[in-house]
Amino acid sequence: MRRTVNSREAVRRKATGMTREQITEATQDAAMWERHRSRVCENHDDEAMIKDAIARHKEWRRIGYVMAEEHLTTYDPDRDPTVQRWNREARAHELAEATVQAQAAERANQEQQLAPDTDPRIQPLLTALARAGLHPTETDHHTVGRLTHLDHDTITRIANWIEAAHDTALRRSAPAAASRPAWRRPQAL
Repeated sequence: MRRTVNSREAVRRKATGMTREQITEATQDAAMWERHRSRVCENHDDEAMIKDAIARHKEWRRIGYVMAEEHLTTYDPDRDPTVQRWNREARAHELAEATVQAQAAERANQEQQLAPDTDPRIQPLLTALARAGLHPTETDHHTVGRLTHLDHDTITRIANWIEAAHDTALRRSAPAAASRPAWRRPQAL
């Protein structure tokens, strides 16, 4: 497909400024070249050359038709309605691709902001929070994500503090050891 588009563009560039008579002569030359290429088809490259010759012949015929319909004395792609439509479609396609790429980049950026736990620098903090029995919410993830500017040693020290505070809280909240055993043997009667 790309080769066909390049063939059409090449024909349009060559046709720019040509008169109707010159376009008619170029169309006849393209028809002769197409017939010649179709007789010499031996391999895959020949088939590609035939398709190219057909595309060039079609474009020369189309240009001749446009010149007759638009009453042009010389061919100008800027006055060719089909070329203008193709250009609009190409610009719209490029704009749509750019929009899709921008949306994908924005989604990736949002996902990175919503899930900062993918940053290996803050993993010790998230692990410490999980060990402490805390299940970080989205806000906690965002808050922890802000700490990425700290170096690894500082983050590890904060994670150790969280775990030590959790262990201390567990020891303080544990009930005092019972003075009697939890299970007693039944006494003989």
